[in-house]
Amino acid sequence: MAEQPEHEATELQGAPGRSVVGEWPRLASDVLADYEIFRVRRDRVRSPRTGAVLDRHVLEVPDWVNVVPVTRDGRIVLVEQYRFGTRAVTLELPAGIVEPGEDVCAAGLRELEEETGYRAATGRLLGFVEPNPALQNNRSAVVLAEDCVPEGRAALDEGEDVRVRVVEPAQVRKLIARGVIRHAIAIAAWYRYELWAAGLDRE
Repeated sequence: MAEQPEHEATELQGAPGRSVVGEWPRLASDVLADYEIFRVRRDRVRSPRTGAVLDRHVLEVPDWVNVVPVTRDGRIVLVEQYRFGTRAVTLELPAGIVEPGEDVCAAGLRELEEETGYRAATGRLLGFVEPNPALQNNRSAVVLAEDCVPEGRAALDEGEDVRVRVVEPAQVRKLIARGVIRHAIAIAAWYRYELWAAGLDRE
């Protein structure tokens, strides 16, 4: 295995003269509001460096899954849909909520078929990303769906309108570079896929 560049090793060890970052003990916790798809929690915590007791707010959110669907001829299945947060139509990877106790690969293949009508031969977990560890407690799995064919049955929720687009892998990179694909977690999922495709996650 190649040696790390000196600057990378220094960054991993921490800056000279600074204390090691540690866990903040939680002294109390209570739920302030429940909005069905997320809850707002207030934690009272103590700083291990100063001893100060502070309140921090956390969004309790279900785990998510983002799917990288690759068709039998090597193209990528994307979805267009309206997003209420930004009040705009976005282009992104198929994605959804992982139900309690559900396997993340099964959740990804289920969401893929429900949103697009594409069915995959296999699903492979490529890893997890943390959508916003400053505020949220959830993870988002990245699932590779291989040998996808349009032989499934789409089952959109009444609050969903989805248009399917199938593009070449190189086009995905261009769409990200041009700012057409802007969904941060979809971009992170695509990056994890490209690392896997290049074999860099196995070094």
